[in-house]
Amino acid sequence: MLKDKLMKIKNLVRAEHLKYETQLHGAQKDNVLKTKKYKEFTNMFKDVQAQYARFQEADDNRIKEVYTMNVAEAQELVEKIMHCDEVIHLQQLSIPWKRPTEPIFSFLNDSSAQGQEGGDGDADGASAAQGNNASLMDSEMKGQSRSDLGDGDE
Repeated sequence: MLKDKLMKIKNLVRAEHLKYETQLHGAQKDNVLKTKKYKEFTNMFKDVQAQYARFQEADDNRIKEVYTMNVAEAQELVEKIMHCDEVIHLQQLSIPWKRPTEPIFSFLNDSSAQGQEGGDGDADGASAAQGNNASLMDSEMKGQSRSDLGDGDE
């Protein structure tokens, strides 16, 4: 009876050991598969991060270009307005005119000082400073250059 009991216990131990080995083998396979998937997802995430950085840099560059273009166009428009203001003061109102000294108009003092030193070089200085925007603005003036308009008004 003890021998039979010992055989049953040994069979139970063997069966449990087999079950353990089977579960261990399955868990190891599962662990390997999940590790591979984790590495794939990690690599995909790194790729997405790199793409995001490239897109972010391209967007930043595009925004800077548009901003620079808009600033240049706005500065040119302010310069035209200041020129018109000067003409109105001098020709129509016959009162002295001086450039504004507020800090916001500091770009006018820098660019106008360079433009006034050259006489008719104002159109050249503006087109050099604004690049393609000056030709766009000149074409809106129906083919007249900035110096042609300035000479005709004064």
